[in-house]
Amino acid sequence: MMTTVSWVRPDQLGDYTAHGLGSGGQGKVYAVPSPPGRFQGEYLAYKEYLPAIAYDADVLHDMVVLRDLLSPSDRALLDNRLTWPCAMVYTGRPPQLLPPSKNAGMRVVGFLMPRVPPAYELHSPNLSEVKLQALEFLLNDDTYATLIGLHVDDAQRLAMLLDLARTLDRLHHNGITVGDLSPKNILFTLGTPKCLLIDCDSMRCRGRDVMPQVETHGWEVPESAKATTASDSWKFALVAARLFSRDQDSTDLSPLRAVSTELANLASRGQTRDPARRPTMAEWLTALDLARHRMRQRPPAAPPGNPYQPPPQQQPPPPDPDPVPVWTPSQRLPAPSGTGGGGLGKAFVTLLLVIAGLWAAAQYGPELVDSLTSGSGTATDSPSVRSAPDTGGMEGPEDTPEPTPEPTPEYLAQAPGASVDYSPAADAPQAPEVAAMFAHFYGAINNKDYDKALNHYDPGTATVDLDSATSRQKWKDVMATTKESDIVLTAVRNSGDFTLATVSFRSHQDPGYGPADNKNSTCTDWTITYQLTATDGYRIFKAPREGVSHSSC
Repeated sequence: MMTTVSWVRPDQLGDYTAHGLGSGGQGKVYAVPSPPGRFQGEYLAYKEYLPAIAYDADVLHDMVVLRDLLSPSDRALLDNRLTWPCAMVYTGRPPQLLPPSKNAGMRVVGFLMPRVPPAYELHSPNLSEVKLQALEFLLNDDTYATLIGLHVDDAQRLAMLLDLARTLDRLHHNGITVGDLSPKNILFTLGTPKCLLIDCDSMRCRGRDVMPQVETHGWEVPESAKATTASDSWKFALVAARLFSRDQDSTDLSPLRAVSTELANLASRGQTRDPARRPTMAEWLTALDLARHRMRQRPPAAPPGNPYQPPPQQQPPPPDPDPVPVWTPSQRLPAPSGTGGGGLGKAFVTLLLVIAGLWAAAQYGPELVDSLTSGSGTATDSPSVRSAPDTGGMEGPEDTPEPTPEPTPEYLAQAPGASVDYSPAADAPQAPEVAAMFAHFYGAINNKDYDKALNHYDPGTATVDLDSATSRQKWKDVMATTKESDIVLTAVRNSGDFTLATVSFRSHQDPGYGPADNKNSTCTDWTITYQLTATDGYRIFKAPREGVSHSSC
């Protein structure tokens, strides 16, 4: 057991005191300039507890050990989403016994952890210093976010929420609850939207705490029990509501409901005072997968301003105020003047539209002017109107819409008849093999090779009796008109004897072959969490009823 834990002394970390990163009520955090031993070359930080703070070093030791007890897929995901303790820092005699409390003359003074990567740092000329890019910055209106250089749309917010739910689901399955789940402790990055949880030593590890549980003001649960899966569910519901409300304190679910009715309903359940009625992270994952799939199908919003002028490649920076103010995430910016819908603002917009119409007439003739002026809405109300490039007065090729970006080939499993995008689940080691199985399964259905599709079921499945010709034919009859598309593997995780794989896709079928509660639906969006076995490769065992959701296209 001693070999699974690294013990280091402060004097083995180099001149860490010259590399302070921050301090709080529990201790100070330093960058580690010279990681020792097996950590050489790693990007680490050292949290040194204040001498007056009471903490349980035995629980901290168990947290360090826990990483090695995780499944490979859980470890792969959580290593990239937690600043989890990875080594004990001690003073005095070298430890000889476990737990740490049995070693007289030795004191645990802190721990090493992964340092927050630069991708999670916010560099803005309108902030006094480099900040951790915490979710609290997004709980403000878009004017403030633009001022500090954060341009985050609802699709990105949804992707972040999905990634956070996936992390919480893995933690809960491993007996870990966050407790102080607040926007200060949730960092995010926007390349591929991900969340990173910090202050992990405040989490509850299999029923035990390093330090007494605390809660952030405005994020408290109503019950006395803290750091439970139910309390995490309460706070996740608040995160969902406030992330889309763009507000620090709101419980209004209207903005979230505009994105997804299912998500708003889950958030409402999450705020019930009865902990037993709050949704699990698995329920959130299913609804978030479906909401993200729907959002991908929506046409992109028209750019603001003149609909015939291509939008600039880069937003111009906001004018520098004089003097430069320093903003904090809790501040609200005043609404910009002229946006209150007054008569002068409306007249100006009308003038712009008239100018746009005259310019269009000169460049593209009466046909385009008709499309601009017909109907009661503005130019952007008509889906047939597209931005016309400036050709310098010369005739150019007909404008065509941008093609839908294809999934990165690295994360695309292909088979005759179907392909599966598994980029959302790429962190899971099983994802390529699982995605390949689904590509062959759905491809066989699309090609009407139903015997080949049935070969992807586990021999012990109860979904279809593989040894019965009647049962096989009934399954084939149900699938006879089905065509699957837009297939995405969104999550893969281990659960007991099964591998759970969540897949979203769109099915087209003849009337009468739709889902049980809507037989005449001819287009259905599905999100299904399958139970898979590892029987000669991955096979489908079944899709439990609670893991299946759908809606009409």
